Amino acid sequence: MGSFERTRATRRDVADASAVGMSAGWRITLAALAVAAVLGLTSIGVWYFQVATSGVKGAGDATRITNDGRNRVNAQEWFVGQFEQIRSTDRRIDTAAAELAAKPDDEFAATNHRGLVNRCMEMVGAYNAEAQKVSRAGWRDAGLPDRIDDTDPATDCRATDAPATRR
Repeated sequence: MGSFERTRATRRDVADASAVGMSAGWRITLAALAVAAVLGLTSIGVWYFQVATSGVKGAGDATRITNDGRNRVNAQEWFVGQFEQIRSTDRRIDTAAAELAAKPDDEFAATNHRGLVNRCMEMVGAYNAEAQKVSRAGWRDAGLPDRIDDTDPATDCRATDAPATRR
C-alpha cells in the first residue's frame, strides 16, 4: 500500500471516528432533552393534580383540624371561661353603677364604669365571633348560648336598673 492509499485510509478512519463521535454527542443531547421534558411534564402533572384536588384536600384538612382533640378541649374551655367572665363583668358593672350613682362627680367611678361596660361588650363580641367559627362553634358546651343575648340581664353589659335597649 502506498503512502497515498495510507493517507486516504487514515483520513477515512478519522472521518468515520468523527461521525461516530458526533453521533454519540447528538444521542446524549437528545437523551438529556428527553429526560428534561419528562421531568418538566411530570412536574406540571403533579402541580395540576394538586390544584385539581385542593378543594377536597382543604376540606379534609379543615375537618381534621376541627376534630382534633386539642381543638375540642380548647374550644370548650374557652367558651365556658368567656361566658363566666361576661357574667362576672356584668355583675361588676352593677357595682360600678351603684358607686357612680353614689358619687356622680367622681371621675374614677365614671371611668371604671365606662371601662367595665366597654370590656364586657368586647368579650360579648369575641364570644359571638368564636361561636360562628367553623373550627370552634361545634365544641361549645350544650348549656351555653349560641350567641350572647343583649336583653338578658345577666349578659347585657348594663347595670340592672339601666333601661334594656338593644345595641
